Amino acid sequence: MLTGSIYGWENGEDDIFNPHSPRNRDNCLEPMRVLDAFAKQSGINLHTADVNERNGIKPDFSIYVESIDFVPGSASKNYLILFETPLTVPKNADCNYLNQFDVIFTWDHLLLKNGLRDQAGNFTSHTRFIQIQTPNPIPEECGADFQSAFFEQRQNFVCLIGSNRHANCVDERELYSQRVKAVRWFEKFAPGKLKLYGNGWKVPPKRFGSLGKVRYRLEKIIPWLSGKPVFPSYQGPAKTKYAVLSNTKFCICFENARDISGYITEKIFDCLFAGCVPIYWGDANIAQFIPAECFIDFRQFSSYEALYKFMESMTPEQFLSYQQAARQFLTSSQFMPFSSQHFAKTIIGKIAQDFA
Repeated sequence: MLTGSIYGWENGEDDIFNPHSPRNRDNCLEPMRVLDAFAKQSGINLHTADVNERNGIKPDFSIYVESIDFVPGSASKNYLILFETPLTVPKNADCNYLNQFDVIFTWDHLLLKNGLRDQAGNFTSHTRFIQIQTPNPIPEECGADFQSAFFEQRQNFVCLIGSNRHANCVDERELYSQRVKAVRWFEKFAPGKLKLYGNGWKVPPKRFGSLGKVRYRLEKIIPWLSGKPVFPSYQGPAKTKYAVLSNTKFCICFENARDISGYITEKIFDCLFAGCVPIYWGDANIAQFIPAECFIDFRQFSSYEALYKFMESMTPEQFLSYQQAARQFLTSSQFMPFSSQHFAKTIIGKIAQDFA
């Protein structure tokens, strides 16, 4: 029987497979439990690295969940699951780091097509890259047919769910700052219409550079002195994303970065599951993967004012058409590449093939 060690999960102790883990918010660990189930069916034991080390087991292979420091060991194969963009995880663009892995599972169309650049600037073989998408667990509340509350039953107009973070490098494609702009616009021009959820919104967003740090400190002090919240629309962390989205008509659904081919995260799927209409900005080719009838394309509006007018004028019948399109997509074969099952089958299938 093959044994694999999983790296990149802070808690260890096989917590990555634990449905009761405090880190399993919105059932985000389902893909790893499905991965474990597929592995067992193929005669493969998976454990977090600390469990194998404690039991004196030398793994046949390692799986890194996102880019962390590589630990040289006895494993004959090393695999990487690459989820984030280099804007958030700079290692994901580091050829020296990526070249330590035999196989990399990724959504990144450029890596899948071209491979890595070597030190001379030439592209190396792309055969080590295997395509996956970010897996999306279906909330239990959805039901098999994805029925959800109608337009009139949704008490809240628009929301934004996400942590107050920033990119780890300067790049015009980052959308963290654009989320802040969206929140600020609604707070100023449509007060009370937007509800903001997530972590870290009691302080202003951090900024780059020396002047940015000074500005951040000033922005942090002024609300403290005035006693006013930094973001008046802030509601605190969401108990669950489904609970918020199923009671809201629209959601500002911006990826962490735009115009990165293949980068489609759980954000838009969270909305579709809950029957909430996403206002999407991210992958320029999103309509190749998710039908355009399912979402509002933010790029089609010249301003937030134009977007707001469109949202305000939407009829219950138009809203229902978005929901119906989303339901049709989620129950079709088009959704399959974004499922936990496809994610697990692709990874375990490759590992089993490599050790056949």
